[in-house]
Amino acid sequence: MSNTHRFVKESYTLSTHQDNFVPDINIAFAIDKNYLRPCGVTLFSITEHNKDLNIDFHIFTTFFDRFGYDEILANNPNIRIHVYILDTQAYDHLQVNGHFTTAIYYRLSIADILKDKVERFLYLDADILCFRSLKKLVQFDLSPYVLAAVQDKCMKKEYMLSIGLDTNKKYFNSGVMFINIAAWHKNDVFNKFNALINEKIYKFPDQDVLNFILSDHVYFLDQEFNYFTQDPIDPVIMHFVSSPKPWNVAAPHSQKYLPYYYKSPWKDIPLDMPRNSKEAKKYAKILWKKGKFFESLKWYLIYINKKLNK
Repeated sequence: MSNTHRFVKESYTLSTHQDNFVPDINIAFAIDKNYLRPCGVTLFSITEHNKDLNIDFHIFTTFFDRFGYDEILANNPNIRIHVYILDTQAYDHLQVNGHFTTAIYYRLSIADILKDKVERFLYLDADILCFRSLKKLVQFDLSPYVLAAVQDKCMKKEYMLSIGLDTNKKYFNSGVMFINIAAWHKNDVFNKFNALINEKIYKFPDQDVLNFILSDHVYFLDQEFNYFTQDPIDPVIMHFVSSPKPWNVAAPHSQKYLPYYYKSPWKDIPLDMPRNSKEAKKYAKILWKKGKFFESLKWYLIYINKKLNK
C-alpha cells in the first residue's frame, strides 16, 4: 500500500500475478461507496466478454471492500485491479445537483493520477454493462484527440442554448470516455474545468463543462459504445442512464441487467428497495402487473406516506 499522489490517500493492487503483465487496455471507474457493487457487476460483465484481452482495472473511490472482486480475479487471470482511495477535499467545493454527489468529479483527476503509468484509458460509469468485445477500442487511434465519446442524442438544444453551448456542435455523454492523457494535459482540462464549474448552475455539472472545454477535441464513436437510446442496435456497452437503476426492484426495464447480476459474485445480495416516493410508486405498479396485489397496495401506501412527508 502506498501514498502516491496529491489526490490519493493510498493505493494498492489486487492481482494473482504482477510480473510480466502488459495490459491491452486500461479501464477506470470513479465511484463512492454506494456504487461499489454496481461497479463490480460492470467489471464482471467486461471480463465475461474479453477473455482474450489483458485488462488493468483502476477503481478510484473513497471506500473499497474486496468482497466479490477477489472472486472475479480468481476466475480471470488476464486482469489486475488497482484501487485508489481518494482524498476528496479538492472536490468538496464543487456544485452538486439533484441525485448527483461530488463523486461525479472524481473522474476529473484520473488523467492526473495515471499520467506516469498509462497513455490512455477507458473511463466508464458504474451503471453500465459490457455485452461484447472491446477489441475495437484497443485498436482505435486516439492520438489526434483528447477523448472519444458518444453523442448524447437525447440532449435538448434548448438546454444547450440556455447554458451557452453551441447547438451546431455535438454534445457527448461523459459516462463513457476514451481519454488520451497527454492531450488531456496539453489542453489543461482539469484547471479549465475548475475555472468554469462554479460560474453558473448546470443540470449535468461535470458533463456540461467538459462539453464546453472539449467541443473541438472529441472523436464521436458509434453509439454501440455507449448505448442508451431505443435504436435497434447490438451494443458493445449499454448505459443504464434512467432512474431507478437496474439493481433496484423498482426499475421497470432491468431484464438485460439482471442476468449478469445473478451470475456475478453479488448474486445473493438482494436488489435495492425503493428509497423515495417515485420509486415506491413504480414498484407498486410492477407488483400489480405481476399479480401481487397485496404487496402492491402496501407499496402504494408507502408511496403516499413518503410523498406526504417530503
